Amino acid sequence: MNRLWVLLLLSTTLVFAQNPPAPRASAKDYEASKAEPQYSIGARLLSKTQVEKSFATPLAGHYLVIEVGFYPSDGKIIDLQRSSFALLASDSQSPITPASPEEVASMLQKKPKSSRDVAVYPTAHAGYESWPVYDGTGVKRVGGPVVGAGVGVGVGPSGPVASTDSDRKTMQTELTDKELRSGEASSPVAGYLYFPLMGKEKVTYTLQYSGSDAVSKLPFKEPQK
Repeated sequence: MNRLWVLLLLSTTLVFAQNPPAPRASAKDYEASKAEPQYSIGARLLSKTQVEKSFATPLAGHYLVIEVGFYPSDGKIIDLQRSSFALLASDSQSPITPASPEEVASMLQKKPKSSRDVAVYPTAHAGYESWPVYDGTGVKRVGGPVVGAGVGVGVGPSGPVASTDSDRKTMQTELTDKELRSGEASSPVAGYLYFPLMGKEKVTYTLQYSGSDAVSKLPFKEPQK
């Protein structure tokens, strides 16, 4: 496949899923929540399957994704920063800090070691199937428009698809658009945080938010697959 066409598909992926999650009605609507005098906070740890369905960037198996909803109390303005969050794992005494979209995209960018390396990359496709169409089982079905998005795998002598700066920027754009934004918050906001996956299976996690006047801890149950 022509690299120009591949990059076009990668760019088209962004059309399918660029919006961050909307804040829920209240912090209590999340898997874990905590109310403080200055704010309320809710969070949900996404399962591997949920990550795969929510992102074109191949985060699953490499990063834990947490959806956060933050609710300043009436009249309060909170300086919300990524650096105020940490993830505590039951198998480690060291907190895990969230990675920036730039760091995640750089880590996931595939660096070719040979001329036939395998790469995983975000994909999207749009086209039209002419009819009749046979699916290989002898069943005939009517053709029509086809639109989709997902993750692809490429192998080829010209190097992996997701190895260029354009590929990295495509992933970075998606992650930035969905991230919990840093800055002053006076009304409910929501978004995702990305934590490097370092623990083993059966590990439980607790999200910690260190505010100016309180430290909130939100424990999660093990995410379902």
